[in-house]
Amino acid sequence: MSLPDDFIFSQSALQDYLDCPRRFELRYIRDIRWPAPETSSAIAYESRQMRGQDFHHLLHQHAAGVDPQALESMLFNNNDDELQGWWENYLKWQSLNLPAIRHPELVLTTPVAGSLLMAKYDIVAKMPDSTFLIVDWKTGKTRKHSFLAERMQTLVYPYVLARSGDWLNDGKSIPPEKIKMLYWFADKAETVELETSAKSLESAEERLISLINVIAGRFEFPLTDEKKLCRFCSFRSLCERGNEPGNFDDYLTEDEPDSSESFNMNLDEIGEISF
Repeated sequence: MSLPDDFIFSQSALQDYLDCPRRFELRYIRDIRWPAPETSSAIAYESRQMRGQDFHHLLHQHAAGVDPQALESMLFNNNDDELQGWWENYLKWQSLNLPAIRHPELVLTTPVAGSLLMAKYDIVAKMPDSTFLIVDWKTGKTRKHSFLAERMQTLVYPYVLARSGDWLNDGKSIPPEKIKMLYWFADKAETVELETSAKSLESAEERLISLINVIAGRFEFPLTDEKKLCRFCSFRSLCERGNEPGNFDDYLTEDEPDSSESFNMNLDEIGEISF
């Protein structure tokens, strides 16, 4: 089974393909929802997901201009100490590190290898030195620079901004060296920053073209050889890769709650997206 003609790629879809071509097929082409729990503690996993969704919603509301005091009253009613801690960390950090010019929940697309590639940003901020800072909020444990540097999100987000973000820069292309990617981890307000260069964008484009061409030309999507990834995959029983989920404390692939970019969208549905 091959990709539909109007398929839109995202960093989540590309990462799924790299992790396991079969998971990509089941999730994005066949649109199968398989109910197997992804970790051994389904309740803890669901609780973390809900808390992450609440946190992203709070940040979106704050960026949209909602009074922080009104948001805090909702927090106190929630009685979630961890969520309140994340919120306090965010308020302190953003007041010191983010300028007034912010573009929250920004969605951009750019053509690559005959397909559309979409990026959904938590925030893109234009700094005083005209650097564009891509900020992605994370609610899981802090990751190392080396781990994040290899993720498709780190490759896709700066690339799409460089190719389609000129309207944020008075109609002028954003120079690669003026784009930075920053991951912000809510638990301790820790950050990991990655630079962009002309060389890294050129390398990203080459890799994206090659990867999208490979995916578009496939009719069969084999299972991954990395069976340890199957422990945290909801399709593992369907693929006969075991019934027992992995330990929650060892869960590595952080499915952030704003995974709205992960689902398939067709061309009609992105009519309002800026690019």
